[in-house]
Amino acid sequence: MSLEEKLKKASLNRKKKDSEIDWDKRRLLWTEQVGILYGNVEKWLKRYIEKNYISVHFYEIALHEEHIGKYSMDVLELDLGEPSVVFRPVGTNMIGACGRVDWYVSGHLDDKRMLILRENDESQGFQWELWKKRHRRPFNRDTLEETLEEWLACYDSL
Repeated sequence: MSLEEKLKKASLNRKKKDSEIDWDKRRLLWTEQVGILYGNVEKWLKRYIEKNYISVHFYEIALHEEHIGKYSMDVLELDLGEPSVVFRPVGTNMIGACGRVDWYVSGHLDDKRMLILRENDESQGFQWELWKKRHRRPFNRDTLEETLEEWLACYDSL
């Protein structure tokens, strides 16, 4: 089989796989899971929010992804006084994952973390993982607070 024939076959296979995916359902699942992530962050930080140590803000951004098109998502921003921490959705078309949210201190993208949405085979649901370079851990209250403490130690203006 020639290179052209192999490339044609690979292209047809990719198009067939793409047509089998319900892209509207995937976008809906993605936006729901980001909403759950934001709800968990607010729940985990509730005691600090109630004491006005942290204020929560949302603003809308437009994303554009192949097969899905253009759609809106909220960005979550935690105002810690100085600094602010941003949760910014990147998209759902990820190899080996269901989506990615970048998490960083405003103005310090070089120190960002990635929150990767993955299917959890055991629970038949989804889970968020915190990725820092090549290390990954479940994203939960503990990893949220540990990372915020680390960032405050590095970037606090006090």
